[in-house]
Amino acid sequence: MPTLDDLSPYRRAKLLWEYAHFGVPRIEDMVRERAGKPCSLSGVSKPSAPRMAVLGEDGRYHLMSDGRMICAKGGDRHGWEHEQWCGWTEIDGGLVYGYRAGGTHDSVTHSWFVQAETAGVPPASVPPERRCQHGSYGVFHYWPPPPAKTAPVRRMRAALVEALGPDCHLCGALPGAMVDHDYSTGMVRGLLCKLCNRTIEECPHVDGCPKAEYMANPPAARLGSVSLVNVGSR
Repeated sequence: MPTLDDLSPYRRAKLLWEYAHFGVPRIEDMVRERAGKPCSLSGVSKPSAPRMAVLGEDGRYHLMSDGRMICAKGGDRHGWEHEQWCGWTEIDGGLVYGYRAGGTHDSVTHSWFVQAETAGVPPASVPPERRCQHGSYGVFHYWPPPPAKTAPVRRMRAALVEALGPDCHLCGALPGAMVDHDYSTGMVRGLLCKLCNRTIEECPHVDGCPKAEYMANPPAARLGSVSLVNVGSR
């Protein structure tokens, strides 16, 4: 039966910090109880074909995946239904966007239908201001990430995309947004979507789990010199 001591020193320390409110005995129990029960990934299914961006009648580009417009509530003969919510608060100084304590709150929801007007184009070719990000929470995760702030990380991301593809190297369902590295060694492990990047080090598994296997055998390790670069910023 696995124990905390079977994890690498860094992963053990990270887990103890992440779940410090449980106490060490409860964390030990968690490691044992979750053996053989892999961590969940992003919960997003992998597309059967590359996602494409189509221009809609509303002047914005919308992502299509497996015959569905991701940012829409649903579709029918009228087109793909979209919905946008806007809320505000009236205070002494006037109207402010969102919620403010002590004011009068109100909101409006607007719905409209979108028909695709053009064939699809690569999502990365669409400027951010033309991208539709409405609909279910997290639609923005489906669009390609913005360029990294520093040239070394931009080069690293480009090398990882060329060698291993643009989608998350763990779940494979969302664009790889973050150059992920092992904090104990500085070695680059791969590209992760924002959701996997946020949760990967919560994994309590020694093995038998995609997250644990990714950390033990990172995809970028086989790229030689690429994996030896220390990334201090993403």
